[in-house]
Amino acid sequence: MEKSNIFKKILAIMGLLLIPIVGLYSYSNQISIHVVEEQIRQNSGDKLSFFVQQIDAEFDQYMISVNNLGIEPLVRAFISLPPASTDSELFEAKLSVQEDLEIKGKAGILERAYTLFAPLSGEVVSTHNSISYKQKFVDMVHGGGLKPFIWTYSAEDNSRIPNAFVYRIVEPLFVYEDLEQADLVGEIRVDTKDIADMLTRFKADSPGDPFLFHENEAPIVARTADMKRINELLPLFENNKKDVKQGTFLASLQNEQYMILYAKSEATGWYLIEYMPLENILTPITSSRNWFWLSLSLILLISVLSAFLLYRNVQVPIRELYLAAKRLRRGDYSVRVGSRKHDEFGYLFEQFNLMSEQIQHLINSIYAEKLHAREATLKQLQSQINPHFLYNCLFFIKNMTRIGERDAVMAMAVKLGDYYRYTTHVDQQETTLREEIKLIHNYLSIQKMRMDRIHFQIKIPDAMLELKLPRLIVQPIIENAIIHGLEPREGAGMIRVIGLIGEQGYEIVCEDDGVGLSEQELRLLRQKISSNAVLDESCGLRNVQQRLVHKYGGKSGLTLEQSADGGLRATIRWSALPSERE
Repeated sequence: MEKSNIFKKILAIMGLLLIPIVGLYSYSNQISIHVVEEQIRQNSGDKLSFFVQQIDAEFDQYMISVNNLGIEPLVRAFISLPPASTDSELFEAKLSVQEDLEIKGKAGILERAYTLFAPLSGEVVSTHNSISYKQKFVDMVHGGGLKPFIWTYSAEDNSRIPNAFVYRIVEPLFVYEDLEQADLVGEIRVDTKDIADMLTRFKADSPGDPFLFHENEAPIVARTADMKRINELLPLFENNKKDVKQGTFLASLQNEQYMILYAKSEATGWYLIEYMPLENILTPITSSRNWFWLSLSLILLISVLSAFLLYRNVQVPIRELYLAAKRLRRGDYSVRVGSRKHDEFGYLFEQFNLMSEQIQHLINSIYAEKLHAREATLKQLQSQINPHFLYNCLFFIKNMTRIGERDAVMAMAVKLGDYYRYTTHVDQQETTLREEIKLIHNYLSIQKMRMDRIHFQIKIPDAMLELKLPRLIVQPIIENAIIHGLEPREGAGMIRVIGLIGEQGYEIVCEDDGVGLSEQELRLLRQKISSNAVLDESCGLRNVQQRLVHKYGGKSGLTLEQSADGGLRATIRWSALPSERE
């Protein structure tokens, strides 16, 4: 439509005018973000580097203090004690050394524990909180498990002995492979809990979350750290870090951008890593950007509304007529266009409504005629009486009267009367399943009177008895089973009628153990009942199929299968109506 094209062109022009504005702002926004990121990288990197240098300086100082222990008088007196020393001498020497070590351990940023072993006397002095650690240290000395003169990380299995960074000494140095010949074996332990407290204090003045990491070791984190996020970021760090002392990179995790800074400690070999979400840092820029897009959206909306107001007197009426014509083409003949104008469009709307009304009237008339014809056909089929069945019943009455079976004659007459009273009742096209089952019971009882070899079972749930369904919908199935299934069979026969309730509807299964049908005969019968062609002979099964489909829809109908008992299994299936689903 030409008017619609003009409207779209105006919108396109407005969009082209806004493109330079959007491009300029986007460029400016990217520059601002880049400057802020560089500033954060510089400031946080400097703080991280200073923190690592502080840790290295502390560890170097601790290392010097341990190396100098051998020249202190109290320590020399302790390691020089002969094995024959009295308990009092041992106690005084150990107490003096322990008090001195405790004072040293509390000086500085981090607390640390000292442990000394004198091979000459076999005595141990330790400021470690765990009593069992003394024996463990002795075992390590005798077992040769010490690595002196380097900082190592000790991850203990014993929960009473916390993980720590350990530095050990052996005097003299040349006997470190045979510690039994040493004068002094000592160590200093820096508890990771104290380092975690130090990280917590550092985190308080930082926008990120710092932690220490070394390959194949659990990270050392602040007390308020997000361990889940740290474990998710560690693979990104291992993939992006470079073999440099200090670095920075950006990484994405779960649609969130992070800046990750790291610096390596020379003393411990561990990396101090700090990550910070850029979204929190760039909040002012993001807020400004959101306000810009909101303002731009409002401007765009006002522009669209202005253009719409310019063309509404042409565009809107044509579109309404266009949509109404599409609905009319799809078969919705109830469509009408509201006439609110007194111009040319008002006249077009009025003529369109008149044309739609005339088409709907003609279609409704044709549809009503089809319904009347279908109803007349159904009544004609319903009122048909099977003369062969009636003759057999009258012949039965005659024979029973001749032999004086008065009760059998009365029962046959009553059931036959009820049967034909129901089948010839044509003024009402629907009934309940209870009435339909009553008819089937009468019909099967009559057949059992005629042929005592016929047996039947009827099992219908009480919840189905009051369901509405077309009259004479089950009887043709039962009649077909008697005539074509059980009568040709020699000996007794059984018919079962079972009701089933499914999620989307209901089923009535009619099954017999008669002579049945071959696969080819069954296939031809299925084609016959599904065909819409006019048949010369009557077919009650096809009538049942068409009535079910007409009332309940395409998923309903009649299904024919071979029975496990050798006969035929017919399933009447229909969908639940909306009132029944409730």
